[in-house]
Amino acid sequence: MIKSLAAEYDVIAIDLPGFGRSPSLPAAVSPTAENLAAAIQATLDGLGIGDYHVAGYSLGARVAIQLADSDRVRSLIAISPDGLGTPVERLQGFIAMVAGRGVAMALAPVDGWFPAGRALFLAGTRSLPWQIAPADAKQLLTDFADSPAYEATNWASLFDMPTHLHTITQPALFLQGTADPLMAPQISRYVGLIPRAKLIFLPGLNHVPMSDDPKGVAHHMLTFLDQVAPIGRSALAAR
Repeated sequence: MIKSLAAEYDVIAIDLPGFGRSPSLPAAVSPTAENLAAAIQATLDGLGIGDYHVAGYSLGARVAIQLADSDRVRSLIAISPDGLGTPVERLQGFIAMVAGRGVAMALAPVDGWFPAGRALFLAGTRSLPWQIAPADAKQLLTDFADSPAYEATNWASLFDMPTHLHTITQPALFLQGTADPLMAPQISRYVGLIPRAKLIFLPGLNHVPMSDDPKGVAHHMLTFLDQVAPIGRSALAAR
């Protein structure tokens, strides 16, 4: 999907602090969306990026929504965003993430001789998990098991809610798979609170639609950006 986007935009893919290859936030700094967004903004500042479009998925979408509080953001794309759950939904999501982490930690050490477990793990968030290359699937499982900021971020997300949605003036696109058991109920709340938000449902797709249908998701993103962006290349910060 990034290749499709990079044909028209300068794409900067950033790992959230404590995930992938990014170091965690300092121990005294809670990994709330506001603090994660500040870390992403600092990274972009270090790269010399001025105005940019921002896209994110799940927690990354919640952070992208936080970044849209800045007038440097030209437009917002949020895929399966977290953050507007009811107390019951938040608790369900927290428990699901704890369980997912436990499964990943149990499977990662035996992945070499039990690769089927990898497919079972991915099936919880993807409609078509068999499309993922084995090496990529193994890396996803390992990252899920090893990310140092996982527990702290999951705990912070249980209580962290956005309060600035009505002030977001940029055009915004929300993409949501209809088979997503985690975030689907939250999407209409975001769209109802952000003035220029547009929602597209993705039939049959799960929590990670860019894995299930990368070409389709890229098409929706590029169509939206073509409508709202000035002519010429610009930066697209994505997570």
